[in-house]
Amino acid sequence: MWKEIPDQAATLRSEEQPFVIATVVAYKSPQSARPGSKAIILPDGSIDGWIGGGCVQPIVIREAQKVLQSGKPKLVTISPDSAHDDWKGVQSYQMTCQGGGSLEIYLEPVLPKPELLIVGNSPIAQILSGMGKLLEFKVVVADPAANQERFPDANLVLTDLSEARSCISPGSFVVVATMGTGDEEGLEAVVGTTPRYLGFVASKEKAKGLFEYLRGKGVSTEHLERITCPAGLDLGGETLPEIALSIMAGITQLRRRSSEPANDHFKSRTSSLPVMSASANPREPSTLPKDPVCGMTVDPASAKYQSDFGAATFYFCCIRCKESFERSPESYLTQTAGGL
Repeated sequence: MWKEIPDQAATLRSEEQPFVIATVVAYKSPQSARPGSKAIILPDGSIDGWIGGGCVQPIVIREAQKVLQSGKPKLVTISPDSAHDDWKGVQSYQMTCQGGGSLEIYLEPVLPKPELLIVGNSPIAQILSGMGKLLEFKVVVADPAANQERFPDANLVLTDLSEARSCISPGSFVVVATMGTGDEEGLEAVVGTTPRYLGFVASKEKAKGLFEYLRGKGVSTEHLERITCPAGLDLGGETLPEIALSIMAGITQLRRRSSEPANDHFKSRTSSLPVMSASANPREPSTLPKDPVCGMTVDPASAKYQSDFGAATFYFCCIRCKESFERSPESYLTQTAGGL
């Protein structure tokens, strides 16, 4: 059942589900969508709300799925007028719907907060927890001696270290900040996992002995090499807040680095979802075939209408285009060839 967009967005946020809010910001008649029209688009391509039909909806769904992967908002323009391809953050499409008109639609990704898992009950662990909240992480603290009073900024406090491993996903950022109290147990609780970042707050000399201890427990060199030690960037910090700052700076650099794979936390949460074929193996619009009747871009994997002529298969946005083509395929192919 269709729900109010704000209510649905609030529910999805509370469930930590990724989605895109699509908002019409401008239009030219005769489009039925108006500025302020909204829809919510999920990773599998399902849509709730109204931002236009015809050729508009498949374009917006495809671009929304790309936005979820990149984590960056985008303005989509669909118009017969000149494109804005020289503008950053804008993707332009030719309006091919027979109804005509133009639309500009803003796509805003809403992603779950990345998780920061802090192992330890040390003063640096406390500072990291506060910084993590300030930088909009979901903060989880794990230590037998930790409690919510000591870590008021944490979303979750675990006193059983064995539970920490189950919290780690490929998009997690993990910092072992035991600082001499339970170093061995803290490292054992997370070593062998594959988060996006795994740091240990200690000197290289101290880590050397601890890593030998872990090797003796059967931990592989490969897993030990995944641990960044000392954790963070070398900013020359000396005080505890400065050290914590260097750690969060390193994590932020990795989180925002454009060369890294797109939002890993989103990927880890949605890898089992049924995703539309257009996003499972994204294809740029220029590589997709066009409806020979109206010129609309059509994804063969999801096209409902198709027709074979000669040795080729043609795809259509609607049954009307398919029937028009089948009545006189040569005329449409001649028009297409003439436009090349």
